[in-house]
Amino acid sequence: MFCCSSQKKKQNPKATQELFESGNPQNGAGFQHQEVAPEIDDRPKKHHSMGYQVQDENVSASICPSFVVGKTPFTVFVMRVLEKQQKMKQELQQQEEMKIDFQEDLSVIVNYPQIQAEVKNNENDKSQFEEIAEEPIQEEDDEDDREMSEEEAKNAAIYKWAREVHDYNADNTETLILQAVSNFKPLQSKEESRSTLAHKDGGKVCRNKKLIRTLRAIGRDIINQIGRQILSGNLNLTTVSFPIKAMIPKSALEKVLMSSCLFPLYINRATQEKDPIERLKLIICATLGNFYVNCSFLKPLNPILGETISGFYQDGTIAYAEQISHHPPVSYFLTIGPKNSYRFYGYYNYEAKAGFNSLSLKNKGKRYLSFPGGDLIEYNFAGEEYSGSFWGPMKVECKGKINFVDKKNDITACVELNGVTWKPTDYLQGEIKKKGKKVCKIYGSYMGYIEFAEVRYWDVNYIRPYECKIFKPNPLLQSDASFRQDLRCLKRNQVLEAQEQKDTLEMAQRQEAKLRKLKK
Repeated sequence: MFCCSSQKKKQNPKATQELFESGNPQNGAGFQHQEVAPEIDDRPKKHHSMGYQVQDENVSASICPSFVVGKTPFTVFVMRVLEKQQKMKQELQQQEEMKIDFQEDLSVIVNYPQIQAEVKNNENDKSQFEEIAEEPIQEEDDEDDREMSEEEAKNAAIYKWAREVHDYNADNTETLILQAVSNFKPLQSKEESRSTLAHKDGGKVCRNKKLIRTLRAIGRDIINQIGRQILSGNLNLTTVSFPIKAMIPKSALEKVLMSSCLFPLYINRATQEKDPIERLKLIICATLGNFYVNCSFLKPLNPILGETISGFYQDGTIAYAEQISHHPPVSYFLTIGPKNSYRFYGYYNYEAKAGFNSLSLKNKGKRYLSFPGGDLIEYNFAGEEYSGSFWGPMKVECKGKINFVDKKNDITACVELNGVTWKPTDYLQGEIKKKGKKVCKIYGSYMGYIEFAEVRYWDVNYIRPYECKIFKPNPLLQSDASFRQDLRCLKRNQVLEAQEQKDTLEMAQRQEAKLRKLKK
């Protein structure tokens, strides 16, 4: 039978004979492809043959179909090479998708000396981390000099990265704030502004690779406990008690207070506006412009039933929050403007669902903003979706619709998030209506800018948020979040003690919840 590789046999008649002899079981040596690889490499490539081309780093030959059909040592060798090549391609593709090797992640996190070195090298790296000042709570601890356990080492890495660096407004005095309010006017910028934290496809992205490794390793620990519910997509995270090693020493009520970080400028200005439409524009900016600041990839401690917190802004604004329900978890808040110029109040009612690589938050709460003249603006919350829990970019996006209603003046506004075609998912659009008629168009991005009828009112490159300072705890108010023993232990990296304190608080919380239920 004519073979398409006969020309090669004439050029090197001994190569094929040695190949078959090396593969003959009677020789006792078995088939050794390492010895014949140089011979195969020397064979010239023939692209015009009637067989098919097999190419690899160690193989380059033109093989006729009749040669492949038979189970000869050479064909077995070729098939093994093809299988190996296919497996290598699959592995490379998986590595490109996953980006981070799970085994490497675990070794980075549980190896305390390596964590200690990384933290030391990054303490002054202000581009990613903020130096953490000495904690005000200093209690004697005989075990301060002891070697940290693996659990405490893992938490130490999280604690060093627990505070994101925010570019808060430096003009944070009452005089400067009031001056900025008086001088406020629409911006002249027309550029497509977006925060440096914005992902190219939309949303806020986590760029800290060490933090991503830490969070993903902790996530795998949680999956080992509740994996089946997560895979089914029917897991309500509000009913799950998270291990304290997955948290940071901060109460979730602090995030509630930070939602008003743009109020000192926009809402103070809104109190001076006589036009209700202009006032609503300012309220929309104050609502959407805080997303890139307030959304974080680090999980704070869940508030305990009856827990309280209070804070203030330098302009005289005071903010309060309290956890008033265990299940469902409901947090009430109240923010009072300077000299009682406005009241911002409402409640959070979160429902969290986890998928295998994502987490979605649905807030069923309401928000109200009232002014002395009797005007009241009511609006809802949008949803949040976290993705990249185990692979891909780790980011958070705001989705859904926010509806603003001013019943007294018959004005409404609807902002649709993730609804702009051919734009990143953080772009938004909507419109303001008065008595059912369109007044102006809303357009922009909660990661960049907001415009009304092509006039820009908020731009991330020009408007800085204000920091809400937390009041020092009052010893007479033991419900203050700063008195939580698990939070205090967590600040000192005492993870095991913090977990015990957390379990004790949750048991007491369940008992309190039973007592608050009405007897039938």
